[in-house]
Amino acid sequence: MLRYFLVNGYIPLAHEPRVGFGPSRGETRSDRVGRYKRSGIELPKLGETIFLRKAKVGRISLFVHGAYDAFILIVSTGQKNAYLLGNGLRAALTCFDGHSPQENPSGYLLELNKFPSMDMTHNDLAVMISAEFSQGEFDIAVLESQLRTGTGLDHIQLKQGCSIVDKALNYPRLRNALMHLEYSRTLVWGYMVGSYYESHDSYDRRKLSRYQMEKRYLENRPRYDSAFVSAFRGLECLLGVPHFRQIDISTLLVKTDRTFGTSFSRDRYRSWHEVFSSRQKWWKRGDLIAYYLKLRNAVAAHGNLLPPHIVMEDQVFEIQYLVQDMLGHIFWPEMKCELEG
Repeated sequence: MLRYFLVNGYIPLAHEPRVGFGPSRGETRSDRVGRYKRSGIELPKLGETIFLRKAKVGRISLFVHGAYDAFILIVSTGQKNAYLLGNGLRAALTCFDGHSPQENPSGYLLELNKFPSMDMTHNDLAVMISAEFSQGEFDIAVLESQLRTGTGLDHIQLKQGCSIVDKALNYPRLRNALMHLEYSRTLVWGYMVGSYYESHDSYDRRKLSRYQMEKRYLENRPRYDSAFVSAFRGLECLLGVPHFRQIDISTLLVKTDRTFGTSFSRDRYRSWHEVFSSRQKWWKRGDLIAYYLKLRNAVAAHGNLLPPHIVMEDQVFEIQYLVQDMLGHIFWPEMKCELEG
C-alpha cells in the first residue's frame, strides 16, 4: 500500500522560473487565478510533477495546489523508504546548497491519510495530517501556520537534490556519508550561513590573536569535537569502511577511485581552512586523511583528555570541505579537480 508524506520545513516555488505572486489573506482560488490572468502570468501546473522516481523505493514530487501553493511530496511503500528519500534529500540540499529545512515541532515528514488534491487549502492539509495521529496530538491552527513557512527552494535546487539522492540510493556508503556530513554542519555550520565562512572568515580569521582563538575554542570545544568526529564518520563511509588504519589509506583511495571513476589517490586538494593551523595549502588527500585520523583517534577513541590535541574550527571546516569535495566529484564526474599549476 502506498503512503504519502509532506516534507515539512521547505516552501518550494510553484513556478519555474521564479515568477508569481505571494498569497493574499482571505482570497479564494478564483481570486488568485484572476490576479494571474490580469497580469499576463501563466498559472503554474497544478498537481504532481515528479522529480525523482526510484523503483521499489518511491518518488519525490512537487505538488502544486490552490493556484500557486506548493509542497514537496514523497510517495513510498512505507515509512522506512520515505525516510530514505526524505533524509537523503535534506542532506543533499543542506550539504551542497546550504538549504536546511526549517525545524518544526511536528516533525520533518508528515504523513497524509490520502493522496492530496489540487484544490486543497493549508487547513485541509493540516486536517489530513492530524488525522494520522491519535488523541488530538496536533493543534490544527498551529500546524497550518507551520505549513505556510519554511526554507525556500527553486526547481533547479530541487532537481539537483533529487539527482544526488538518485545516485546515493545506489550506494549506501554515499547516503550515509551525506547524512554524517549534514549532522556535522548542524553542529558547527548550521548556526551561520556558509557564505560567512567562505567570503569573510578567511580574512577575519587572520586578525584573531591566540588569546581570542583560545576563547573561541573554550566556548565551543564539545561542539567542535562532535562535529569533527561526525564529519570523519562521513569520510569513513565514503571510503567504504567503518574503521581504518593509516597504512590502509592509500589502498582505500585506490579502491574508491575504481568504484566511482575518481582520482583521489593521485590528485591534490587545496586547503581553505587548515592553512591557518598548518600553513600548508596543497595536500595529497591521503596525507590530509592520515593527519585527521590521528586527530580523530585522540578526540574520539581516547576521549581527548586534558585535551592534548585541540580541534579548532579550522579542522572542522576543512574536513567538512574535504568530504563535500570528494562527494561532489562522485556525484558530478565532470567536475574538474583543482590541481596545483
